[in-house]
Amino acid sequence: MLKRDKKTLLITTLICICMMIIYGAFYKFYPVTESPKLEYRFDLLLLAGIVFNVILNIGLSFTVCKKMGAKFLVGLGKWIMPFTAIFLLLISIYSRMFPKSSFTDSAIYVFVGLLFIISGNYFPKNHVNPYIGLKFPWLLNDEKSWDKTHKLAGYTWILAGIICIIQLFINPLKVVTIPLVIILVGVLPLVYSLMLHYKMGGKK
Repeated sequence: MLKRDKKTLLITTLICICMMIIYGAFYKFYPVTESPKLEYRFDLLLLAGIVFNVILNIGLSFTVCKKMGAKFLVGLGKWIMPFTAIFLLLISIYSRMFPKSSFTDSAIYVFVGLLFIISGNYFPKNHVNPYIGLKFPWLLNDEKSWDKTHKLAGYTWILAGIICIIQLFINPLKVVTIPLVIILVGVLPLVYSLMLHYKMGGKK
């Protein structure tokens, strides 16, 4: 790892650790009475975030990631866990202080939606690699199909992100939001990539 990669690893890990410390301090003064198991899981979630942050930072420091992955997505991947830890801590504290508020659910939908939109916007800039992008093994040896699949996925991920956000304002849409997002994010790119794969295989 380069010096700057080690620095990023250290800073991001420290941020995640600080979020755990703040979380522990806050719930010491605001003990949980209604759902202790849920808060215990949240504590484990933050701990898992620290471990995952280390793995992400080490993995995204590989030369192949820097050369073949979209530069912004590589940077986002290294900082995603600190951002997520801060976000989860804030909404956890807010929901504890204002248990009747619906803000928490809305914030989560917006956060996830923005991640889909940002990721989708940079998907077409990924070149063939096994670390960043859609990790369908049959695309790793087919650059043309990789590019086409990621171009389509760019549109479907952005659309999924928009749906996550606008469903906050259209109540009936909430019933189909999760299945629709799953289809847009995973199923459509998967089916399209398989179609391209077998089409190319048929030509051979």
